[in-house]
Amino acid sequence: MTDVARLAEEITAHGVTRLFGVPGSGVTLSLIDALEKRNIAFHLTHFEGAGALMAATVGRLSGRAGVSLSIKGPGLANAVPGIAAAWFEAFPLVHLTEAFPPGSSPAQAHKRLEQSSLVAPITKVSRFAAKEGPSFTAMAHFACAEEPGPVVFELAPSAPASGDVLPEVMTVRGDAARSLELLRNAKKPIVIAGALALRAGLGAMLAKLNVPVFSTAAAKGIVDERAANAAGIFTGVGEGYVPEYGMLHRADLIIGIGLTAREALKTAPFRAPYLAIEAVDTPGTAAFTPAARIGLGDAAAALDHIAEANWGLDELRETLDHLQARMEEGFLPGAVFAAIEHHFQRRVRMVMDTGYFCTIGEHAWRAASADLCLLSGQGRYMGTGLPMAIGAALHDPSLPTVMVAGDGGIAMYLAEAKLAVQNKLPLLIVLMTDNMFGSVRTRAIKEGLTQKPLTMDGKSWAPVFDALGIPGTRAESIGAVREALSDWNPRNGPAFLEIPFEPDAYEAMIGGIR
Repeated sequence: MTDVARLAEEITAHGVTRLFGVPGSGVTLSLIDALEKRNIAFHLTHFEGAGALMAATVGRLSGRAGVSLSIKGPGLANAVPGIAAAWFEAFPLVHLTEAFPPGSSPAQAHKRLEQSSLVAPITKVSRFAAKEGPSFTAMAHFACAEEPGPVVFELAPSAPASGDVLPEVMTVRGDAARSLELLRNAKKPIVIAGALALRAGLGAMLAKLNVPVFSTAAAKGIVDERAANAAGIFTGVGEGYVPEYGMLHRADLIIGIGLTAREALKTAPFRAPYLAIEAVDTPGTAAFTPAARIGLGDAAAALDHIAEANWGLDELRETLDHLQARMEEGFLPGAVFAAIEHHFQRRVRMVMDTGYFCTIGEHAWRAASADLCLLSGQGRYMGTGLPMAIGAALHDPSLPTVMVAGDGGIAMYLAEAKLAVQNKLPLLIVLMTDNMFGSVRTRAIKEGLTQKPLTMDGKSWAPVFDALGIPGTRAESIGAVREALSDWNPRNGPAFLEIPFEPDAYEAMIGGIR
């Protein structure tokens, strides 16, 4: 069996059903040919970075590392934005790239760069495919191990045997006695669930609690957000309208599951004692100054200790109702999210790019489950929405997908929308536009700085999407939004909806929220 055939067998055995990227004329093309013979689909993207992010999104939804590929040198460099997004979001990804073998002559310089150095800051590890080195299977499992993230597997002709081993994961040394004391004394505990709680499958246990359960943006939907104990998003910077502002001050114990500095916009010690639950030793936990730390294996026992606690749910509901009413005032994103939720009756996957609309959307969109809501919750990485949405819709076309982007993120991966057309995906692309970089404009207004570099040309994107084969509509009232939603039939393929807002009202809408 050839090296390519062996790799194709491993990829197939891992449960991969599709790959993404841009191949070259070398080993990547041979690999695609071998995979096609095994009924593994390859999706040709227009940019390698989009392919990496689509694959990583499939990894996030499937629980198995997604796979993307590129040629060496500039191809890998183009993949870096998608690999970096996977790094920020802790999405499992194996990126395959062509490479020169270690120790090859410097005379072989065509498209050559130091690839391992290029990707070192944004990957868990980079290794060569070699007979005595880590296998694809080992690399894929390592990508999924805590904390998940991207790995790069370099494919070089006749790569020499390698003794490189994958790093060991540092486990948590728990403080069982102190944690037990905190749990026994707690009368008003609060839980903040990070993405670790989602990966560990703790959602069902959290749903049974009668205390407020927050999530980070990366774990949004771990508890059905219409449930009585669902407290919404914890960011570290919430203001008066959101539950984290008041509820956290009233708690006598805060339990964080995988809560690290990566999953919050701001870190500071809590007023109440903080119990950190972690799978691995994470430096970012220290930012919240835990009174005790325990390993993930003790999470179920810790939650059992607070199973009888019952407090704060009436106040929580009152706060959330007030917040929802505040966000739905006027013709602004909050009202649009409510219209989308009502139209689809929550049987829809929501994917959000980042911006002020997302600040509202994180609170206004009440996710039924974590797999039905995808965000750049840790990186706040502008432009990721469209590739994530396409990857999600390809992975699971059984439900319609709605992707919401703003002025800054709509165009970065625009060409990839052709994939949605080619595959007749049930994808609605929504642009919420104030013709500005609204979140940056706030500072410009406060400090009297120029707004010229933050202002768009005001032209509609609808003709552009029409030219790509995606029918576009511009809705300038909530009634027009509802009509556009009713007119779209997901079975007919993708559509585009552009919703303009008045800039000053848009800029002011997050007041009291963040």
